Amino acid sequence: MSGEGHDSAGTGSESDLQVKGRLVGVVKGRDVSLTRSAVGLVAANGDLSILNGGCGPVLTKGSLTIRNGGCGPVIARGDASIENGGTQAILAAGGAKIGRHAFVGIVASPKVTIEDGGRVLLDSPMAMAVGAGVGLGVVLLSRLMRRERTVVLEASHRPE
Repeated sequence: MSGEGHDSAGTGSESDLQVKGRLVGVVKGRDVSLTRSAVGLVAANGDLSILNGGCGPVLTKGSLTIRNGGCGPVIARGDASIENGGTQAILAAGGAKIGRHAFVGIVASPKVTIEDGGRVLLDSPMAMAVGAGVGLGVVLLSRLMRRERTVVLEASHRPE
């Protein structure tokens, strides 16, 4: 099924989908290929390939390959590979390869490979440490807010 000539992706049975030179809101398919296209949300039950294009958030049960493009946050069940592009964050169950001239904000993956010229702000160990620290801060802040609210409620319900 080709995205050429369509303004949006079909919502019928999932199949392989190629989107070329289009601006699309949401794309859902088995194996998805974006070429010179811009897409909002991509949900792929297989692999996703982006060439000279970009998209918003990505959910894929397969692998992600980006060449000369970028996307929003990525959750991939397979590998993620970027060359000459970037993304905000990658959460990949497989490996993550950050190639030449690629940038990723946060990477969480069992195996992260950063080639010469690739840049990562936070990789797996640092990302997990930051996530744990933020989670702990949220828990402590919520407990503190609960305690203050309980004290205020008790003070407002005292009989005179």
